[in-house]
Amino acid sequence: MKAREILVKLKESVSGIREALIITEDGFPVVSTLEAGETEVRYTAGGAIICDAGQRGVRELDLGLLEAVVTVGSEGYFVLSPVSDGMFLMIIASHNVALGMVLLKLKKSLPLLKSIFIERQGLK
Repeated sequence: MKAREILVKLKESVSGIREALIITEDGFPVVSTLEAGETEVRYTAGGAIICDAGQRGVRELDLGLLEAVVTVGSEGYFVLSPVSDGMFLMIIASHNVALGMVLLKLKKSLPLLKSIFIERQGLK
């Protein structure tokens, strides 16, 4: 299965997931359920900011390795989780989504995505 297919399946599996993306830690899109354009750029830029803050916080507080960053806004959620070295799965969801289901589906999708990107990086 390809990375985009996994993201589409993830997006369709929970009502309220708006978008799913793989981004680099510096804000570049790798694969996405979005069409390329301004919205994708905004999402990936926001993802890079949250990614950096999460990594710094975990490091500064000596909390081990970053597993996920969940940001809650009045209109929805923003979830980031590492996929491979320098790449993150990002999920944007509406405020009425079942956050537990989003996290469960994220956890199920990560091993599939990790195997794809680790293989691409020649680390397998």
